[in-house]
Amino acid sequence: MAFREIDDDLWELIRNYLPPTKPHIGRPRRDPRGLNNGILYVLTTGCTWHDVPEKYGTKSTVHRYHLELCGKGVYQAIFLGLLQSGYEIRKIDLSHCSTDTKDISAKKGDRPAMMAIKR
Repeated sequence: MAFREIDDDLWELIRNYLPPTKPHIGRPRRDPRGLNNGILYVLTTGCTWHDVPEKYGTKSTVHRYHLELCGKGVYQAIFLGLLQSGYEIRKIDLSHCSTDTKDISAKKGDRPAMMAIKR
């Protein structure tokens, strides 16, 4: 799969979900857009963190930022936000979808986060 950087429209959507940049104490943080492009480069191409192009930041900076986003649940928030906006602008229509529930175990308790989306 070919890698494409985040375009301006997508960046406007997801940058609101990112944690605020740290105050200017010590070394300034790299550009969040570049760091996100570095993360997407690794995830899209399947390369290792060692092979992140230098223009996105060092391998350790990009990987550390990825771990920070994972720990704060940012990816889940971005996904759920984009999914909700897809319902709102009627780009997602699940009226013609079906699911084979043979392999889904029935467990009691809270609903998963994905089931929290309301149309």
